[in-house]
Amino acid sequence: MSEVTARKLSMAVKAGFDRLKTYRRARAMFIKEYVGQYYAKNRGMTGEQPINLVFSAIKTILPNIVMKNPVNKVTTEILPYRQYAELLSLGLDFNQKKMKLKNTLRAGTVDAFFGMGIYKTGISMSGQILNEDDQLIDPGQLYTDTVDLDNFTMDPTCVKLTESTFFGDRIRVPRQTLMDMNGVNKDLVRQLPSYQVKSGSDSGVSTITQTPLRSESMQNLQDYVYVVEVWVPKANAVVLIPDPHVKMFDDFISIKEYYGPDDGPYTFEILTPDVPGNPLPIAPVGVWYDLAQAANRMFKKTMDQADRQKDVMVFDPAQSDTAQDILDGADGEFIASNDPKSVQVLNLGGQRRENEQMTASLQNWFNYMSGNPDQMGGLKDDAGSATQADIMYSNANVGIEDTKGIIYDVAADISGKQAWYMMNDPLLDQVLCKRQPGDEQIQVQLTPEQRSGDFLDYAFTIIPRSMVVINPMIRSKRLIEFTTNLLPAAANTAMLMLQMGQPFDLPGYLTLMADELDITAEVQYLFNDPNFEARLELIMSAGPQPAGKGTAVTPAGVKQNHGFPGKKKIKSLSGETNSQRQQGGARAQEVHDGNRSTY
Repeated sequence: MSEVTARKLSMAVKAGFDRLKTYRRARAMFIKEYVGQYYAKNRGMTGEQPINLVFSAIKTILPNIVMKNPVNKVTTEILPYRQYAELLSLGLDFNQKKMKLKNTLRAGTVDAFFGMGIYKTGISMSGQILNEDDQLIDPGQLYTDTVDLDNFTMDPTCVKLTESTFFGDRIRVPRQTLMDMNGVNKDLVRQLPSYQVKSGSDSGVSTITQTPLRSESMQNLQDYVYVVEVWVPKANAVVLIPDPHVKMFDDFISIKEYYGPDDGPYTFEILTPDVPGNPLPIAPVGVWYDLAQAANRMFKKTMDQADRQKDVMVFDPAQSDTAQDILDGADGEFIASNDPKSVQVLNLGGQRRENEQMTASLQNWFNYMSGNPDQMGGLKDDAGSATQADIMYSNANVGIEDTKGIIYDVAADISGKQAWYMMNDPLLDQVLCKRQPGDEQIQVQLTPEQRSGDFLDYAFTIIPRSMVVINPMIRSKRLIEFTTNLLPAAANTAMLMLQMGQPFDLPGYLTLMADELDITAEVQYLFNDPNFEARLELIMSAGPQPAGKGTAVTPAGVKQNHGFPGKKKIKSLSGETNSQRQQGGARAQEVHDGNRSTY
């Protein structure tokens, strides 16, 4: 195997940038469709892009995926380590709230619609660390940020992302910052060309709102340079080289041992199935783009036809006096004419019904191809039948649930990387708040001394639905149903099980049901009572009691009533679907009735 030199690696990094050139240009075209013609211009052709279907679809889908910071669940199969796993979960939740991970995940998901979302997790700036007494010490903070595809490079010959021999990203950094870093070849830093807007393989999407003149102004304020940070897994090294499209050196600007989790600093978010033999995914917007363009062209044609519509009067020159009388006449006035047929009103232009139908069809097809955002946004769909509406609703649910699963896996992977740094931070001292049974709050600390086991002993997941916000009206409805229907039935079941001598974990059951209804945060403090088991033991110690007269809480009463009298019939899947669709109308009716009752 030949020696890897700085120039050879720079050539490979340049080839990696070049491999993505066509993909990036297509992405730039999609993003221009997304932002519209007025994003970077103060004027344009009115009606050139009357409907922005791409923006509408992403704006509707995104809130259905990420609206809150994730809630982490760290698990382990080793019992003595579970207390530390719980503390690690609390620490991750606290750090991610501080760094506003929700905003980063939303930005990366938007990137994924145009290709793929790329996240980078590390400490300090560019992974800079201190080495003191052979101990790696973090002088900065933990971070997770997105990497723009325009600045990303990888192995130009790989067929899978997991098989790439290197990954890297281009960074704009002040020259003085590089000069102040340890282990950097300062002579090479001085030779780096200054930053320009169009430096690199080609102009990226950032140039939509940038000009060389603005770049010059910023360069006069502070001297920026472009460098590429490259992670080489097999060498377990992170190297710094100049942008190979601008400059190449025979030496590395810096090279250091990689400090981080084994799977590297990068996390990839891909929303579409894999393409055989290629590492790059299909961009979802690329599937919608042609339909969005066609819908705009058809909509514009319909508008142009409507603009051309006009009524004009034609007349025989011999009837000019009659034509003038008609022009000056009032509504309903009678006007005499020797030849009424010689004066006529002609209707010219006007939109054609066929074009309106075609525009509606294009919007319908776009809605279908993009996963039915109209259905997700609560808008009326144009389904021709109840069966078709059910199919569209089911398709919307399947697609959005699959996307949620992908995002949750990405968030869990990011949490795992962040946890690695937290577990290996010798200076970690984090004060946290932990809830005890019975709603008691205690203060705990996450420190290096509490670490148990190895990083590989833990698994990282995100609690389902923790990143989605439920409509307050729906949450209130679930809470009312929980307390009026599920709670009495569960309590009655617990009493029946008690009389049978069969233990039943009532708080556990209620907590499980609250998890399923996604109202755990509202009810979790109500049932975890440490004295509950003691009370159960006291009741059971009294022994079996006479059945007596049949009541609702005795086996005889339950048998007489064919079950718990307060029970509620469980809806079928189709019934639950129909109920969800009608919730909007029901809420509107409740508001209407409430307003009417105040008169």
